[in-house]
This record gives sequence, structure tokens and C-alpha cells, in this order.
Amino acid sequence: MYTKVIYDLGSVKEIQKYIPGNYGAPGCPREKKRKRTPEEIQKQNQRNKIRKVQRLILKNFTEGDLHLVLTYKKELRPESIEEANKQRAKFFTDLRRVYKRAGPELKYIAATEKGSKGAVHHHIIINNPEGINLTRTIQKIWPYGQQYTTPLYEEGEYEDLAAYLVKDETKEEVTGTSYTRSRNLIIPEPQREKIFHRRWKEEPQIPKGWELIKGTLQNGLNPVTGHPYQHYMIRRTYESKYLCISDHKRPKKAAGVRNRSSGSRDRKRTGNKNGANAGRRLREWCESQGLK
Repeated sequence: MYTKVIYDLGSVKEIQKYIPGNYGAPGCPREKKRKRTPEEIQKQNQRNKIRKVQRLILKNFTEGDLHLVLTYKKELRPESIEEANKQRAKFFTDLRRVYKRAGPELKYIAATEKGSKGAVHHHIIINNPEGINLTRTIQKIWPYGQQYTTPLYEEGEYEDLAAYLVKDETKEEVTGTSYTRSRNLIIPEPQREKIFHRRWKEEPQIPKGWELIKGTLQNGLNPVTGHPYQHYMIRRTYESKYLCISDHKRPKKAAGVRNRSSGSRDRKRTGNKNGANAGRRLREWCESQGLK
């Protein structure tokens, strides 16, 4: 028997399979648990944080939403992270009013960081609804410095972005970064199921309408219990995303959307062009401030 855990994240599902600690691996005697080292605990905690933030992004944000970076002019830099967080909180209060007038709710995940050269800045994942000119709005309510925006893309399922938001997460002010989020985000809950089979297949069977996300399949052994585990992610295929649930008929395609091979590339090409300059400016600024 083993346990199967599924996180339903919309167009993506995260799947884990493992043998409970009170059972031995099939064909193997039950092993005595050993105490984990501090390094193993730290590594596991960091991996859990990354997956937690990655799930939040996948569940609550879509392609076209934004990775926003708010910076400070040198003469306007806050004296402490606490002061920077107060300025960030006021920014969200003002922005929430703008969203409320337009209709949609403001959703965000944010982290404040201080670089090695003293440059404090805020990383923010934010929803980008229609009817709001975010660039102009932010210019009005963020008087301390510049804004850099990059559209979100699901390539990689946001793992790198999640890792950046929680990297070296600590309460130490000089090098620390910790994330916060809006209260209206949906928290993904795991669905657990007991499977009464001895083991799972090393190559998982993918349901129709879904595909395995390249590079996510992991088959390994738990370093503490010695029991095997499997972890992978799947996503809906392009065709299944546009299948109506009510009548199982494909809706009319929007202008410019042709098929998976051509229309999808056209949209990505356009989106990449729009976000390229902002992404390049952000990288240049981070390098100038000693940030990775």
C-alpha cells in the first residue's frame, strides 16, 4: 500500500506518491528511522517553501499577470526593512482602492529584499486585470523610484520565480527576504488517497487530456526512511484547455488563435516581445546592485 497526494492547481496538477513511514518498502524489511541532520532539515524546509509558493502562483495567477519590481532612488532609500515594509503596505492600500473601483480584487505575493550594495526593493506577483492601466497607476502611487514589470509565463511552472521569492528566507535584516500575500488567495489543499498496490510504475500513466511536464518526474528514496517516493507534475494539453465542460464542444477560437503549433507560438512571440525590454532592464538593474 502507498499514499497518493494530488494538488489540483487548475491547468496543472502536482502528484506525490510515497510509502507511509510505518510500512516497509515492498520486499524489504522495515528500517529504523534515523535522525535527520540540520543540513537535511534546512534543505527540506527550503524545498517545501518553494513548492508552497509555486502552488500559490499556479492556483491564483495566470499568464499575463505580472512580476513587478519596485525600486528606490538612492536618496529615498528607507533606513530599515521595517520602514520599507510600511511603504509597501501603503502601496497595496492605495492600489486596492484602484482595483475596487474597477471591480476585480487585488491579489499579490510580495517579498522585500536588501541587496549587498544596500538597494532595497520589492518583488511582487500581481494580477493584471483588464480596465486598469497598471503602469500609469503605479507611477502615481509609488513616488520612491522605478517600476519594472515582466509578464508571467507558465514555462517552468514558475518554480524559478518561487525559488527567488523565498531564497535565503530569514529574519535577518541585511540579507533577508520573506514573503507575504493577500488574504484572498486560494490555498491549495492536498487530496490524499490510499492505493492498495505494492508499488507504482516508474513511468506514471498520464490521464487523457494531460501531459507530463518535462523535468518534473522524480523517482528516489527518502534519505530518512529509505522508502521510495515519486513526484511529478502534469498540465492540461492545449486542446483540453479549450474544451467546454458544459457541452463538450470546442468554443470558437479568438482572433489570432489557430492551433497549438502556430497560434500558441504567435501569442508567446508577441508576449515575449512586450516583456523583453522590461526583463532586460530588470536584469541590468539587479546586476548593478549586486543582486543575483
